Amino acid sequence: MASREKNDLKMLLVDAAEACFEKKGVAYTSMLDVAKEAGVSRTTLYKYYPRIEDILQAAFVREFDRFEDKIRKKLEQCCSAEERLIETISGIAENVPRSSFINTLVSGPQTNTERKALHVGRAALDERVRNLIDEPLAALAEEGCLRTDVDRELIIEWTRILVHAFSVLRHQGEHSRRHRRELISAFLIRSILS
Repeated sequence: MASREKNDLKMLLVDAAEACFEKKGVAYTSMLDVAKEAGVSRTTLYKYYPRIEDILQAAFVREFDRFEDKIRKKLEQCCSAEERLIETISGIAENVPRSSFINTLVSGPQTNTERKALHVGRAALDERVRNLIDEPLAALAEEGCLRTDVDRELIIEWTRILVHAFSVLRHQGEHSRRHRRELISAFLIRSILS
């Protein structure tokens, strides 16, 4: 099978898994469900994704790719490192991937499968957050604007808490978005900028 055909098949399998996760929930989706949804045999599915965790991770990665692209486009419009950092953190908090299966996991896993899935998703999200935040933090440090006692891991952890809070208590409307930006800006000015 040609490389492009393999990639297309893998994308079809991830599409099918996402559809099952949306319909049945992560905890109640089986490999057989995914194979049926994709219209392939279980053998074909197992060839590319041996465990449900593997296809779930692929779904997370694809969703986080979309999410990261959206944030990076907004960052292109920022002029300063401080503005990029604020936009990055608020962008992550406001735009946590919107797939209902990811939001369900973020807002509180109930079963062992969901706990495992959340662990996989959090690890993937933490890595993306770290990558997105590192650039403006490094630029601020270079400019001498970052306090010397700032721990980057704490900023990443704080951002993760924001992501959780904003996904559980997602508010619509410009006022709440502006309010979140103000909270993030105030935190950054008091906590990490010299």
